[in-house]
Amino acid sequence: MNKLFAQQSDHPLFRYFTEAERDRIESIANVKMIPQGGALIRSGDTDSTLFAVEEGHLDIVAMRDGKPTVVATVGPGDVLGEVSFIDDSPRTVTVRAGEEAVHVRAWDKRTLSEALAFEPQLLAKFAVAMSELLVERLRDTARRV
Repeated sequence: MNKLFAQQSDHPLFRYFTEAERDRIESIANVKMIPQGGALIRSGDTDSTLFAVEEGHLDIVAMRDGKPTVVATVGPGDVLGEVSFIDDSPRTVTVRAGEEAVHVRAWDKRTLSEALAFEPQLLAKFAVAMSELLVERLRDTARRV
């Protein structure tokens, strides 16, 4: 599987990492395949996994007027699940594959924390990257309001 993002990427999740650090973070994750129409995340579930889309597209489905409605579609390079990853809150939307199988990289919070426990510099870079990702989401939301 290819690198999650190109080395020259300005994506917040990997912006500050060297190539070796990126390799280390990517190696901690599991690569999962979501079959066509399969669910990656279900609304109401509790888990603390962060996902990054490597191949394919996922539909984000929320309840609108009592009906499930696709509110967004994400694809390669997109990161999702960051809120539950940080605060262990229940998932607020369902995320499912559309008409194609999707490959995602998944970081379990506990596994990542344990793996980086003795690498404080790398853990700090990851924490800053997550903060910037959340700020970008907040700004994007504010622009839509």
